[in-house]
Amino acid sequence: MDEVDGVGGVDGVDRYAAAATGWATGASRVYGPLAAALVAAAPHPLEGRRVLDAGAGTGLASAALRAVGAHPVALDRSPAMLGWDAAARPPAVAGALEAVPLRDGCVDDTVAAFVLNHVDDPTAALRELARVTRPGGAVLASLPAATSSHRAVRNRIDAVVVDAGWVPPDWHAHLTTVQAPQLGDVAAAGRAARDAGLHVLAVTEHVADVGVERAEDLVDYRLGQAHVAAWLEGMSDAERAALRAAAVDAVRPVMAPYRPPVITLVARVP
Repeated sequence: MDEVDGVGGVDGVDRYAAAATGWATGASRVYGPLAAALVAAAPHPLEGRRVLDAGAGTGLASAALRAVGAHPVALDRSPAMLGWDAAARPPAVAGALEAVPLRDGCVDDTVAAFVLNHVDDPTAALRELARVTRPGGAVLASLPAATSSHRAVRNRIDAVVVDAGWVPPDWHAHLTTVQAPQLGDVAAAGRAARDAGLHVLAVTEHVADVGVERAEDLVDYRLGQAHVAAWLEGMSDAERAALRAAAVDAVRPVMAPYRPPVITLVARVP
């Protein structure tokens, strides 16, 4: 298997090239509220400050930053994700978290919403985020916690997708087995931040209320993610509608409010 990072591998392929629409209209049902919660965790007001949205995707954290009066700058490895609704988006640059193409201390603060679980070396990524953030600035990050009571429900959706012919791409297996587990608990997230030279203010794990109560919304969230995007793009509208309906039918009998466990890191650049 090629070395990959979950978004763009060493082969230069944009692995999220087909994901922007699904992410903005489906996955955002969960990641939008989570991005807003991360921005709200800032240790000081962000109004009027230039804030890097690291791993910006389709702009969920950028929108949350603008809502509190900040001036976001978007960074993502995927040009396709940055291209979503580009005319309404903040200034953006394509690049990797492990080698951010910005000068030292060029932003006041940095937000990294659910992106450090997409890199092979999260400590190196945090070190880069610290480098581009001015001394005294905040570095905020959110991550999926390893503990979860919702996997069985999500697995029902995935089983429907597999039965319909989806084959997991190699990069997704790398993400789930190698990358994401590295910062899956509070201790690991805090250790990575300290090793990156950050002053850790808080690292917490909590169950997040993202407002997803219906089977339809959970299915749209799951089917809006990048691991199935290219495969879904090859289907007709009727085929996609039938797949969604089958997934909703599989989830509805066991559906409960979706409350993902989230790790939140609040740190400061010395």
